[in-house]
Amino acid sequence: MRSKSESLLRMGLLGLVLVLLLASCGGGKTPGNRSDMDIVLHNPEVEAASPDRIVLHLLSFHTGQEFEFWKWLGAEYSKQAPHVEIQVDFISSDDYFTDNKLLASFATGHGPDIFFVSPGTIRRFENAGILETLTKEFTPEIRQDFDPAALESVTLNDQIYAVPFETELLGLYYNEELFREHGLMPPATWPELEAAANALKSPGVSGLTIETFKSVYQSFTWLPFLWQTRADLVSGDGRTSGLKSPDAAAMFRFYRGMVDQGLLNMHPSRPTTDIGILASGETAMQVSGTWNIRMLETIYADKPIGVVPLPVPEGGEPVTIAGGWKIGVNHFSKYNEEAKKFVMWAFAGEPEIPLKWVSDVKFAYSPRKSVMKAGEEQYLNGLRRVFTEQIYGTERQEPQYPAEISSIFTESLQRLLYGGALPNDLTESTYRQITDYLTDTEK
Repeated sequence: MRSKSESLLRMGLLGLVLVLLLASCGGGKTPGNRSDMDIVLHNPEVEAASPDRIVLHLLSFHTGQEFEFWKWLGAEYSKQAPHVEIQVDFISSDDYFTDNKLLASFATGHGPDIFFVSPGTIRRFENAGILETLTKEFTPEIRQDFDPAALESVTLNDQIYAVPFETELLGLYYNEELFREHGLMPPATWPELEAAANALKSPGVSGLTIETFKSVYQSFTWLPFLWQTRADLVSGDGRTSGLKSPDAAAMFRFYRGMVDQGLLNMHPSRPTTDIGILASGETAMQVSGTWNIRMLETIYADKPIGVVPLPVPEGGEPVTIAGGWKIGVNHFSKYNEEAKKFVMWAFAGEPEIPLKWVSDVKFAYSPRKSVMKAGEEQYLNGLRRVFTEQIYGTERQEPQYPAEISSIFTESLQRLLYGGALPNDLTESTYRQITDYLTDTEK
């Protein structure tokens, strides 16, 4: 439990965040021009709810079938708890991923009761005191069913702050028809990846699509290539950067060459999380994740697309990254006890609900052993088999880096992609910036 003085301090921090955010926003919006977040901040139903009826607001950026799942889930819970209504509020992913807007909603006291976090964002919300701890809800029996690495991804200072409900992995998707026409095998190594990109690029078709926009997702997609060199952004003891090893610059050198040869899709037509970039013929290869499998099984079922593990340096070992969203509860919610019951019922209870999410609604792996066992046959269908037999088990969890470290890394990638920075110089400057940040933090 947080002490009263700690709570007041954190509330003060939230108030300061709000003042700064409102000052930076300028004038107000005119009626009819309200953003998704405006609607969440000023939802009259919060005030209108009767005292004997609990309305829990779940804020979701999901679309299509995934958004429908959350509405279905809320309706199912109301059957179990008739006095509780789950109101699913939509917000665009652009607004959701802009932490300032979401923080503003909490600072005004109108933040959602239930929302989503990732390892890349959980620390920011915990530092602001926004996340309610779920430690007591995770009984020894429940903990035993969860993968320890997944639980670690939602644990800070020995407290559990969210429920992991999906594990998403990265792979390399490729156009099978193009590879057949050129007599190529899908690449297993960096040199093979470069050779294939060179052979397959043409006017209007890039060799490779990987995230080029500075974002949390860019850090997510580039980290496994850094890890494949046995380097890391932070050293094992957490006191300096891990970019001091002789191989640390290898990733920067490789992609510098890819950029210089014009092999990367520098200006993709849509977000690189969308496999439609590959399916539309815009690129020959695309680094993306398991979440695209359902699209390939349905909308793009007629497209000749395959998937293989991420290529590695010659002599390197396969490494991918494990991400996925976690569901958490607002510490300042009037109904946080009911919200905790809901998230634990949904994703730490019987395996049917989490299995529906990771197998029917989308494709991902469950962080729970019981769910994996219940759905083991579904993990071997089509492209799912490649992930299950060749990629699953090579993952490292997305790290809980402070936002400052992730920003240093993505800024270095921008300098690599657009600034013409030399790989060795870039590695050294990134090492120094991260080490300086860690040194200053310890003071």
